[in-house]
Amino acid sequence: MPEFAKKLTIAIVPLLLATIGYLFSALLNIHDRVNHLDQKMSILVDLDNKIIPSPDNAIARMQIKDSVMKEVNGLDKRIAIIEWRMDNGKDNQ
Repeated sequence: MPEFAKKLTIAIVPLLLATIGYLFSALLNIHDRVNHLDQKMSILVDLDNKIIPSPDNAIARMQIKDSVMKEVNGLDKRIAIIEWRMDNGKDNQ
């Protein structure tokens, strides 16, 4: 029986070494992916955990802001006209 155990141990050693090598390479792969995600996060979030806008978002936000400002300006003009009419309408009565 000791002969069989010795042969089995010798046969299992390469399998164990291959398993350890695979686990080590998988660990390095995960480590690289985490580092890559860390680098991307540093681009998106500053040290105070505030979101840093990307250039594409900044352009879209600027376009939305321009359109909203145009609408607000138009509404302000309408309100001014309505107020003027109400003030002048009271004077005429």
